[in-house]
Amino acid sequence: MIEPSEHRPTQVIIDLDAIRHNVKTMISMKEERQLVFATVKANAYGHGDVAVAKAALEAGADGLMVATVDEGISLRKAGLDAVPIIVLGLTDPRGIAEILMYQLTITVSNSQFFQQAYEQLSKHQLLDLLNRYPLNYHLAIDTGMGRIGLRTQEEILDFIDAMDDYSWTHWEGVFTHFATAGGGPEAYVDEQWKRWEHLLEVVPKGVSLRHYANSAMGIWYPQQPTSDIIRLGIVMYGMNPKDQIPMNQVDASQIAGDLATIESSPFVPALQLVSELIYVKKVEAGSKISYGATYTAQTDEWIGTVPIGYADGWLRHYKSIDVLVHGQASPVAGVINMDQMMIRLPEELPIGTTVTLIGRDGQLNNHASLLAQQLNTISYEIFCSLGERVPRVYLNESPQ
Repeated sequence: MIEPSEHRPTQVIIDLDAIRHNVKTMISMKEERQLVFATVKANAYGHGDVAVAKAALEAGADGLMVATVDEGISLRKAGLDAVPIIVLGLTDPRGIAEILMYQLTITVSNSQFFQQAYEQLSKHQLLDLLNRYPLNYHLAIDTGMGRIGLRTQEEILDFIDAMDDYSWTHWEGVFTHFATAGGGPEAYVDEQWKRWEHLLEVVPKGVSLRHYANSAMGIWYPQQPTSDIIRLGIVMYGMNPKDQIPMNQVDASQIAGDLATIESSPFVPALQLVSELIYVKKVEAGSKISYGATYTAQTDEWIGTVPIGYADGWLRHYKSIDVLVHGQASPVAGVINMDQMMIRLPEELPIGTTVTLIGRDGQLNNHASLLAQQLNTISYEIFCSLGERVPRVYLNESPQ
């Protein structure tokens, strides 16, 4: 594992008050009986799972969601032992002992998991764990995402019959995921909703949690009956699920072409990515910059070097994105390197000047949704690409 360095000015800065604000905002929008679970998979979308999880719980989140058993164990080892953690991805039954001991709620898509898990415990003389720890699970239903889950009433009925052999389990929930709520044909939401209602007809009444709402469904699709859990993902980090750019957060001069915008957003971005100029020089017209000599100075120019590159998650195709320096936009000069990149400065600036890659500098704001649209990607990917060697610095941490 790459350990973050304290000797390099490149940093991801996370405002935990923004996380708390966004969770509280979602809570204010939900129905009283709904639960809000903070989705902190993939290291909390690059923001840092433990710090974000604690902030979300402080703000009133009812539980946490992760993608893998390892992510859940990491949270338990960090002291988050009195909160439900649901693993949304399918798990290997050979890890059943840790699943039980760390009290993780798992997702299943068939009954074979339980037979294999039982055989694993029996093989290692660990069947006593079934008497000490309950195994909670949620059944995934595929209504049109095409990822995991049972697809027909017949499959669900077969699952119910098979589960008679596994009295040591507790079927707590059932869920699905909507493919186009955050972008795509809206009519497909209605199509999935009809399948969801149809499949739920055969789910036993005792399955208490029936959830379908990610951030997008929780905000824009108040379907009835409501989702028992809102799986709060990208909105918790302050982004619009469709990466529409909120005009109350960016300068109008930054919007060009057909970029999708909204008037305002109540959610506040939590993440900034900043670095500094570590070297500044003046080059003559005709000078070449970076690998491949693809950049040629058109006039005498001031060039700054910034210690961030594609190994940090600032990828080579980000070269079309201007960074912000001294309140002005500065274009990348040539190819982004593994650990460094060069930018064209508006003027001579001192070493140590802040360079903002994501976030605000003066009137300008490199909002992640703005960058996502310019790069033809999504803010999720930009955040999740940020490398481990970039230190996460937290603002407004609660006292221990």
